[in-house]
Amino acid sequence: MLHWQNGVAHPKGVWGKMLYPQIKKNKSIPKAKKALSAARRKKMLTVFVNIAWRPGYPEMPKNQYYPLMQGAKDANKALVGSWDAKVIKELEPKKDDVIVINYGSDGFEGTDLDLVLRSAGVDHVYISGQCTEHVIATTVKRAANKGYNVTLLKDATSGFTDSNYDAMMDILPLYAKMTTSDKFAKSL
Repeated sequence: MLHWQNGVAHPKGVWGKMLYPQIKKNKSIPKAKKALSAARRKKMLTVFVNIAWRPGYPEMPKNQYYPLMQGAKDANKALVGSWDAKVIKELEPKKDDVIVINYGSDGFEGTDLDLVLRSAGVDHVYISGQCTEHVIATTVKRAANKGYNVTLLKDATSGFTDSNYDAMMDILPLYAKMTTSDKFAKSL
């Protein structure tokens, strides 16, 4: 569950202001909720990967030109423990769910996600989340390159624009199987 957090998937979030119109249009929250419920019924490991930084943003290079991330820093948003860093209420984590904090677009880079998955014996990851052109694409590719089988729940994702989303749906089948939340739920 990639970046299903207030800062990204809520209309008042630091990035959600830009992403939420597509999230709403695509109905990706109810589709993600359906997939999440099915996974929990089967007692699958659920991992939320949320972007957040410590106060002062020590994980963010001081002189890097990265406008997408700089907006959060400039607004002092998406700090660990803040509203922006918490999972949206519609997908609220359960007691046994794991929350991984990352600092950019890659769910693996600089996190313990790989350790969590390998410790649980996971070799196949099913991905839902936000920002197909950024977070989804980077994490799917990294997972495939790390040797995981990857399935993307394509209807439980959104991007900044239809054209960005469509481009990623043309590219990501090179790295992952593609399915829908309905097909995923029925396959379990």
